[in-house]
This record gives sequence, C-alpha cells and structure tokens, in this order.
Amino acid sequence: MIVSKAFWKIVLKNIGSIILPTVILLMFGTISVTSVDSTAQYEARKPALVIFNHDENVGLTKNFIEYLEENATIKTGYEDDDRLKDALFYEEVTAVIEIPENFHQDMALGHDPEVKMRSSAGYVAELAKVAVRRYLSVAKGYSALHLSEQELVAKVDKAIANGVKTEMKAAVDTSKYAKASRYYSFANYTILSCFITIICLIMSAFNREQVRKRNLVGAIDIKKMNRILLRNCCIYVLAAWVFYVVISVFVLGVEVVFTAQGALYAVNSLVFAACATTIAYLISIFALSAGAVNGLQNVLALGTSFLCGAFVPAEYLPDSVLAFAHVLPSYYYIDANDKIMKIQQFDAATMVPILLEIAVVAGFCVLFVALANIISKKRQRIA
Repeated sequence: MIVSKAFWKIVLKNIGSIILPTVILLMFGTISVTSVDSTAQYEARKPALVIFNHDENVGLTKNFIEYLEENATIKTGYEDDDRLKDALFYEEVTAVIEIPENFHQDMALGHDPEVKMRSSAGYVAELAKVAVRRYLSVAKGYSALHLSEQELVAKVDKAIANGVKTEMKAAVDTSKYAKASRYYSFANYTILSCFITIICLIMSAFNREQVRKRNLVGAIDIKKMNRILLRNCCIYVLAAWVFYVVISVFVLGVEVVFTAQGALYAVNSLVFAACATTIAYLISIFALSAGAVNGLQNVLALGTSFLCGAFVPAEYLPDSVLAFAHVLPSYYYIDANDKIMKIQQFDAATMVPILLEIAVVAGFCVLFVALANIISKKRQRIA
C-alpha cells in the first residue's frame, strides 16, 4: 500500500508531463481531421500529372502520353526535385510518371518496362494509378500477339476506347482512415513522452541510493516491492492507452474507431505503448536525474517523430533518413498505421505486412527487456 501511494503521488506530482503531450495530441488530431475533411471531397476531377519521358516520343510512348493527356491534366515546369516534392506534398501535383528509355520497343517485344510513379495521398492519386495500370496491362496483353508496333497501337486505342466506363468508388472511404492514421501516428510523440517521463521518474525515485538502502532494511521485501511497482506501471500504461483511444472516439468519430481498421489501430498503438514502457524501463536502470530524463525524453519523442514520419509523411523524407529510421520501433509502428489506412479488403495480402510490423515492434519490447536485464546485472556486480 505504501509503495502504491508513493507511485501515484509521483504521477500526480508530474501530471503536467502527461497533460501537455495529451493536449498537443488532441489539438493536432482535431486540426488533422479538419484539414482532411476540407480537402478530401469525392468529386470528379482529373489528376494533375508531371511526365518525365526518357524515351523517343514515337509509337507506344507517344500513344501512352496522348492517353494520359486525355485522362489527366499535364503540368510542366517541375524539373527541380525540391519543388516537385513540395508540389506533391501540397497536392498541387497528383503524380509524377517517369517513362524509361526504350519503352516503346520493350512493350512491343512483350517485355515489362518499369514505369516509375510517385504520387500524393488521396483518391485522385489512386485514379491516376488505375489509369496508368489500365494502359500498361492492355498494351502488355496485346504485345503477346507479336504484332507490329503500329498494329499494337491501333489495338490498344480500340480496346481502351471500347472499354466499359466505370465509376471509381473505393470499397472503403480511405479519407476517414487517413484521419485515424495521422492521429495514431502523431501519438508516437505523446506515448513516448508520457511513458518515458513518468516511468523513469518513478523508477529513478525508488532506485536512489538512500531510498534503495532504506528499502533493503525495511519491512517490505524487495521482490514484492518490484511486483507492486510493475503492477502499478501496467495500470498506468493501460489507463493512459485507454484514455487516448477514448479521445480518438471524439476526434475521429464512432464510424472510424468502432470498425475493423479502428481495432487494428488500437492494437498497434497498444503494442507500441508496451514498447515505450520497455524503453522507459531500460532508461530507468541508470537512475538519471529529473532534468536528464526530461532531456532524453524530448530527444527520443521528438527525434523519432521527425525521423519516422509522425510529423512529416514518410514519403517526403530523404531515403537516408528512412534508412536510419528502420532501426527504430517508431518506424514500424507508423508504417503499420499507413498500411492500415490503405486496407480495401481483409485478406492475407493486406493483413500479413501489418501483423509483421506489429510483431517487429513486439520484438523490440523483448530486446529492450533483455538489454535492461543484462545492464542491471552488470551494474549490480559493479556495486
């Protein structure tokens, strides 16, 4: 009872460290929902494309570009890569298409040349991808007939012209799950900030030399005290996680939270909350001061949020940054959120990648606990 009282007394003393990140999460979540609602209108409009043609403008290449011009608005003047990234980020440009060298020859021979494509988020970008895939699949299908390139162009034109006009409707309104993805990804900062600060301060308080020596001669067994601390840590973590899920109901709406995707977001965040707890446990072994804990918490929470795509979408980060981010659990947590957002149907193809990333975060939990145990034993021997 004494240990539990001391635990929650420390929590209440540092309640500001919980409230501030939570308020930031609530504000960001509300702003992100408003921004998505104002832009994600399901109206018929052509994608805005930038085309980089590295092939001759003849035959199938010319025909492909003419097809894109009919089905999209072609934009120019984006040769600068930084400007192009900004245009994609602000959805001034829907997609960038790069036609490789010898495209028309390779297609005519039945090969499968890679047409590179970078796109912004949203349903219009998906329409652009569908349009590109449609042309390429038709052209590849007719190339198996070993026709001349001129005959192939005629066949492709006729097939596309006679194609059934379809209205593109997603099986799932991904715009509302984009809100959830932003909310839970930003929670990377809040979860790390709240859990590392509180748990480290509590464990550091109990691990101070004077307190530790007093506990050794006290009436409470050390193992029993550790069990009580662990139990209260679990209660704190679960209560905080439930609170963030409850907040999501008000921010995102019942129609998002109480769905299969909503459940996946919650499970993913719960596993990450467990991972944040093990990180805090590892740090607490060093019995750092309150100032050092706050400094380290800021570095971890803000650093991982910037590097792994919580604040800026991962597709707009440099490849070198993303390569480094792969060693951090936050990367897999946020990437799983992005994959959940894109689910159209639940099958092995969509679920396995998400479950694998959740498993990777769980694997980090095991790693941090193992490291904490090794370091703790070494410190005990030195002491």
